Amino acid sequence: MNSPIVTLVALALLGAGPAFAGDDPVIGEVLEILRDRGDIDEAKYTELMAKNQSYQTQQSGLLGRIEFSGDLRGRLENFWFDEDANNFEQQNRTRGRYRLRLQGKAKVNDHVTAVFRLASGENDIRSTNQSAGKENDFGPDSIFIDRAYIELKPSLEKDLKVVVGKQGNPFRWKKGKDYMLWDSDINPEGAAVRWKGDVADGISAFANVGYMVLDENGTRKDPHFIGIQGGLSAAVTENVEVGGRVSWYSFGSVDPAFLGRGGSNVELTDPNVPAGTPDGFDVIELAGYVSCDCIEDWPALFYFHWAKNSGAEDFVQDSDQDTGWGVGFEIGDKKKLAKIGLGYYRLEADYFPSQFIDSDLTDGRTNRKGWTVYGSKSIWKNTDLNLTLFVSDDIESNSLFSGSTSNADRVRLQTDIVVKF
Repeated sequence: MNSPIVTLVALALLGAGPAFAGDDPVIGEVLEILRDRGDIDEAKYTELMAKNQSYQTQQSGLLGRIEFSGDLRGRLENFWFDEDANNFEQQNRTRGRYRLRLQGKAKVNDHVTAVFRLASGENDIRSTNQSAGKENDFGPDSIFIDRAYIELKPSLEKDLKVVVGKQGNPFRWKKGKDYMLWDSDINPEGAAVRWKGDVADGISAFANVGYMVLDENGTRKDPHFIGIQGGLSAAVTENVEVGGRVSWYSFGSVDPAFLGRGGSNVELTDPNVPAGTPDGFDVIELAGYVSCDCIEDWPALFYFHWAKNSGAEDFVQDSDQDTGWGVGFEIGDKKKLAKIGLGYYRLEADYFPSQFIDSDLTDGRTNRKGWTVYGSKSIWKNTDLNLTLFVSDDIESNSLFSGSTSNADRVRLQTDIVVKF
């Protein structure tokens, strides 16, 4: 039966708008069924298919193709303090916090991708957390531009890309707790070239090069750093993998304002550095890991980090506070039973600008040493429960390091529930 009602139903499907905007194969199948049953003839079938294709073309603008993702984290954070080297004991405290991040990613064409991410926060470069009660009387909380960058792929055959803008840190990896130099919330601004690929059977390599602006300065050269990094990973056996990287950071045109923001590096970041002090310094870092999937449900990972500031003594004569290192161990899988880990870090005063290091590990300060114990469990789909304990103390306690010894002897516990969507 060639019914006008059936034709109207088909037209209604085509006019259903966004609900069917991505379902072109479904609509095509419906039209084929109507044609095969004789409800519409070949001419009407061709007409309706053309209308559907025209609609799809009109509705396929870039905004309609943005891929959204994000996460929401709730945190209960406890602090317990002991008397520090300045004979001061801060009151213990507890606070509730949350973190919201929403990312949009649009593939403009085969060579260009645009990405942005919005996040909560309190105007802190190392935190997207918002504390409960931060604004008086339930005032509204702030949302910031956390990332905004363009990703360019010159060649489709090679895994090489150029990233320009405020981007995820290209110099971090996901092998253990990689936060000795860079807090995970820091998104540097500048340009980076990133490459990774297989170089031999069972061996892969990666390289990252970046130029990042630290402070736009209208009266002199912008403080900046250049980062160059290379690394390898290799499958030793079917169940064992090893990997490592070498990173070099060259900080240039640094001024007293940049150095002063370090806060706890009493020597390196002293705003009253002697006249004639060089305006830059270099840091070299080595990191590596060994992973073993030898026991079912209990994969293991050992990792280490070591960094040295080769320019520390240029700022302070005979400085011996120029090295930081850390080691860690993980075992388990959060999606099966659980994952637990243990790490130890010793961060001397001048090994790296302290405004960049992880803000939780040692309160974002150098001249600290301490332990971290952590665990994670996927309790439901896309929902994790995390526990992290930090225990730290100062390395040097004399008056020259008073800025970093304040409240150094403390225990910090974070209990998180993380939902990803």
